[in-house]
Amino acid sequence: MKFSNSPTSPAPRAPGCTRRGFLQTTVGVAAGWGTVCLASRESAASVPAGIELESLRETIEDRPGTLVARAVSRGWKVVRDDTVMSRPESWQRELAEALARHRLELAAIEAVVDFGRVTFASDRDVVRCEVLGRLASAVGRARELRCRHLLVVPGLVPRGISDAVIRVRVSALLAECRQRAGRAGMHVVVERIDRGADHPRLIERGLCLDV
Repeated sequence: MKFSNSPTSPAPRAPGCTRRGFLQTTVGVAAGWGTVCLASRESAASVPAGIELESLRETIEDRPGTLVARAVSRGWKVVRDDTVMSRPESWQRELAEALARHRLELAAIEAVVDFGRVTFASDRDVVRCEVLGRLASAVGRARELRCRHLLVVPGLVPRGISDAVIRVRVSALLAECRQRAGRAGMHVVVERIDRGADHPRLIERGLCLDV
């Protein structure tokens, strides 16, 4: 079982990362939904409720196995650890083993989270490939951590680009992410967190990023 504590590091090139592939996906989305509104959408509210592992800590020496065992003793089936992807590799491994041993689920992990740059609304192949690569990496880690929900923050809106163009770009890439996650039995969840990125404005404009 191999883990990484660098979730934002450059990911390997994902399959289908070509301008032709992107245009085919874009055209398919536009033709299939008309208004480019996604048919199947997940919101942060759809993430299963779970107890935060850190809330169960009693001493600084407590390890994941101890925290998970306490969650079980209190009747929880789902736990949360919002910092899991920045944890040391040993912590992630111990958590995965504890979750498997007790048959618990991790509520969600961060997959593609961008606050300060254009990602989903970009027209650059390299950016699109990075998104798909990071998603693929997150799917692998989520499977090891018994997690089915992948958190996404789509990033900034490019200036000087019309809403119609942004709508097609974002919806096409998000649809492809959801399709790939779906094949792994997982869900992409778009988080509406305003920490300097203006992606909530995408939703307000009716760009169909969320429910």
